[in-house]
Amino acid sequence: MKAKNSSQIINYLILIVIASCLGILSRMYGSILPDVVASYAGDTMWAFALYFVIALFSLKRTFGFRFLLTLILSFIDEFSQLYHAPWVDGIRNTTVGALLLGNTFVWSDLLCYLAGAVMAVVVDYTFIKTRR
Repeated sequence: MKAKNSSQIINYLILIVIASCLGILSRMYGSILPDVVASYAGDTMWAFALYFVIALFSLKRTFGFRFLLTLILSFIDEFSQLYHAPWVDGIRNTTVGALLLGNTFVWSDLLCYLAGAVMAVVVDYTFIKTRR
């Protein structure tokens, strides 16, 4: 593994952890946060973290590829919330299942995913990929 790839991977892992923590904290402490942050930060950070998970496995792919895959997977996840069967609802009733799969379809989540993916591309391009 090249040194550049090593630093990219470390940066991606750090961003995944930070985004995950911010998203979870926005849910835990939503009652003391501004309504807009409490309502939308979790979903935005979910897509932001997903972008960097995808980036970990596609270091040589373009920003556009990562962005589109993030949106596709996020949108699939959101639309899958329209499907309710006992087996998948059982998964969704766990903490990890709820964090990964969500529970209820909400149109505004699609905008949050778009915002999170855009922010991730900007961070990746500006601070990680172009750093010498």
